[in-house]
Formats: sequence, C-alpha cells, structure tokens
Amino acid sequence: MSLFSKFKNNLQKTSNFLSSNILNSFQSKKVDNETLEELESVLISADISLDVVEKLINSVRKVKTSDQDIATTVLEILAKEIEIILQPRERKIFEENDQAPKILIFIGVNGSGKTTTIGKIASQIRDEKKILIAACDTFRAAAIDQLKNWSDKSNNDFFSGNTNQDPASVAFQATEKFKRENYNYLLIDTAGRLSNNTNLVNQLVKLKNVVSKIDSKAQIETILVLDGTNGSNMIKQVDIFGKELDVSSIIITKLDGTAKGGALISIANKYEIPISYIGLGEKLEDLTDFSAKNFSRSILNLEA
Repeated sequence: MSLFSKFKNNLQKTSNFLSSNILNSFQSKKVDNETLEELESVLISADISLDVVEKLINSVRKVKTSDQDIATTVLEILAKEIEIILQPRERKIFEENDQAPKILIFIGVNGSGKTTTIGKIASQIRDEKKILIAACDTFRAAAIDQLKNWSDKSNNDFFSGNTNQDPASVAFQATEKFKRENYNYLLIDTAGRLSNNTNLVNQLVKLKNVVSKIDSKAQIETILVLDGTNGSNMIKQVDIFGKELDVSSIIITKLDGTAKGGALISIANKYEIPISYIGLGEKLEDLTDFSAKNFSRSILNLEA
C-alpha cells in the first residue's frame, strides 16, 4: 500500500465527514452567503479553528459560479490552502546523516499514546543504530511493563528504576548509561498525570535539565505526543507544555479514530512547531512520517 493510500484509508472518519457535507453544501452549484455559511459550519465541526476557517472561506469566495463542478473545485481549493498551512511544519526527527547522539524526551498526558509511539519509533530506526529506551513514568507499573515489551520486540536495550522513584533520577541514570556506552539514541518515556498541570510541567522541566547537564554533546529534543481524538483540546495541551519545555516536535496519534482531524490544521497554523509523525492505526507501520500534501488531500477524500 502506498503512503498516500494509507493516509486516505485511515483518515476516513474525517474525510467522509468533510467531503460528504461539503458536497451537499454545494449541490445548488452556487457560491453565495448561504453555501459559505454551511461550509463554515462543516469546517468548524471538524475542529478547525475560526482563524483557519476564515482563511479557507476567503479562498472559496473566489470560485466562480460558471465552474462546471463547483463542489470539486471547492474541495481542490481547500486542499491546496490546507497544504500551504501544513507544509512549513513538515519535519523528520531522524535523518539519514544523523551523526551526533540524540536524546528524545517524550511528553504528553496519559492516554495520548506516548509509550506505544516510543515502541513504534524504536522499531522503525535502522538496525545499525544503538538504542536505549528508558521508562521514567515511575508512577505506573503498567507503562513500564508495556515499554519493556516494546523494547524486547525491537531488540533494544531497556532501562527502568524503581516504582515511585523520582523520574529525574531515573533519567539521570539512563543518560549516564547512554553516554558511557555510546548509544546513538536515548528514548525517554515520562509521566503524563500528576496532581495538577503545574506539578507535571515542573517535573518534566527538572528531568530535562538533569539530562542536559549530563551529556552536553547530545542533541536533546522534546517530543509532544497528542491524542487526535481530543480535537481542539490538543491546542490547550500545546499551550501547557510548550511554554516551559521548548517543544521541538509534535506527534499526533489516533487520527484514524476521529472526525476531528481538522485540529491538526489549527495547531499547524497557530504554532511554529514541526509535526514529525502521525498515528493512523494500531499497527507498527501505522505510525508514519507526516506529509502535508497527503494529509490535506486525504481528509477531503481527493486522489493524490
């Protein structure tokens, strides 16, 4: 299956919602206030923010009623405008010419898919790379066990501390091992829920500071994992984590299970943070590099 086909097949909940409603809105073959209001309502219902909706509506205003297939023309224009918003956010975490060791700290609320995402990423990295996976969510034994299973599946080394141990101290020990034994990558899983957001962010800042001090030569990236089914709530999470943790990349999971995929467009429009992967299903290969063109055409049920 091609990468585009994967996008299209797994984004059906959003694409079916958007394309069918947009086609219905323009059955009258007119671009007027009534059809534009209908289009606005459809786009907002897909969790596309008002500022983005306004951009998209303005692009559709230019469509001429003389066009033979107005509905298809509208879909094509929307896809192009969405691609323009998303294109600057495309970025791969791993490049073929990566030389310096790299530490990736995965953050996000519980249930966003951090642990599974780490496992999938570790399984996709080339075999010749030496990887250490560290379980720093010390509050949930199940998360540690899950990460250990993923490490075993991908034949990667695993490090964990004791239950309820200070996560920063586990990260400290893992980073020392990473540096001492010359690993290429250290993937760190973190907790996603404490008594409040301030406590959680403070704990993550402490963990990141500890890691940074131990190995100043390694590239350190903070990867925010978001649950796509949360829709516009993802924007609040980017706000909470982004202010203190200098998020270097975003991964959005579970986009196959929601009709709210438009929130990804809103995030790309509001924040200058790259989107590196999106999760389009449960299988290992369903975590795929983000493509602005594939996403924008797939969510509107258009061909490549």
